[in-house]
Amino acid sequence: MTREDKNALWHDRLQHQKESGLTIATWCEQNQIAQSQFYYWQKKLTALSHEPESVIVPISMPSSSVALVIETPSGYRLSVNDTAALTLLPQLIKCLP
Repeated sequence: MTREDKNALWHDRLQHQKESGLTIATWCEQNQIAQSQFYYWQKKLTALSHEPESVIVPISMPSSSVALVIETPSGYRLSVNDTAALTLLPQLIKCLP
């Protein structure tokens, strides 16, 4: 089962519990699911749904060869083509989540 399949399965399970009107304990017992597993997936899927959206910040720069490329751990990539634009980096980095 792929990660997407597991996410979809647990999303459905969480939705069924919510719609059932039963407490989590009762629903888990009736569906033979450990409460710890239910809470794990509830937390995991809630965290996934609250990930921030990407923000694009346009800046105008003259074209030339790339002087500097910065890649952040969260996957952002900043390319600075003009050494004069290096002064913009602090403002640009503040815009990143």
